Amino acid sequence: MTSKIYLKGVKAYGYVGYLPEENVLGQWFEVDATLWVDFEKATHNDDIEDTVNYISCIRKIENLTQTHKFKLIERLAGAIADSLLEDTKITQVEVKIIKHPPIPNFLGSVAVEIVRSRDRISSTNAANQLQATAESPSKASPKTKAISDSPISNSQSPIPDSAPSKIISIHTDGACSKNPGPGGWGVVIHFDDGSTKEIGGGIRETTNNQMELQGAIAALEFLATHKQSTPVDLYTDSKYVLDGITKWIKGWKKNGWKTKDNKPVKNQELWQQLDPLNSSNIRWHWVEGHSGDPDNERCDAIARSYTAKYA
Repeated sequence: MTSKIYLKGVKAYGYVGYLPEENVLGQWFEVDATLWVDFEKATHNDDIEDTVNYISCIRKIENLTQTHKFKLIERLAGAIADSLLEDTKITQVEVKIIKHPPIPNFLGSVAVEIVRSRDRISSTNAANQLQATAESPSKASPKTKAISDSPISNSQSPIPDSAPSKIISIHTDGACSKNPGPGGWGVVIHFDDGSTKEIGGGIRETTNNQMELQGAIAALEFLATHKQSTPVDLYTDSKYVLDGITKWIKGWKKNGWKTKDNKPVKNQELWQQLDPLNSSNIRWHWVEGHSGDPDNERCDAIARSYTAKYA
């Protein structure tokens, strides 16, 4: 009986997806792969030559996910399966790919699963060679497109969450060109199971402070839908947002949304959206912008991508 090797939770950041946001912003993909391998000799000889080098398999999965820009994850699953089957020790593979697409009001995941064997590849290649021989080079018939162009095909099914992961940290950022001008915001959310979700947006005419606020609002709106009571660390590189929500806002409200100089608070509507979303469970932090913090840099990249979109 052929034995199996399981590769679980191989994560890589890629740009595969039907939606424009997926191609521009990218997202995290998680891949599980099962390899049918006869490694009976390896159980006695302790020799790497008698089994599969799974490090090489992991690198193949990561590389294909990071470098290919397919529209469908079904196509990515097929490419990964074919690449793994290049190792002659592997007779069959099962590949499952999971992602969290940026679909409005959808907080779940989408996955596809494919099983492919060496016998199928051999028969497919033989059929293709036979077809090529039968066709005239000058009058070759067009190939039939066999993949679906729908954003989400029927083979993609949401993965049920038996125990939803908790949010442990959130990073937000905003950007604006010309200030005022086209702007965008970005949010990176980390969960306790190691997964990450990214969201972003933009507007044609705005300011940098408004986008910083909008990023924080979007982050806390997402947190509200997640419904958890455990503390969450929220990081922003905007001292305007940090000081406003942790210090100034109490005085503004007491003074009828006016400053100490009795002037109307700027961006009052946004502050009034952010205020009720804030709670004692949220621990606000300031992080210096463009200082090498990977999550801050990622938020900035998302925000700037939307700024460019509306420019």
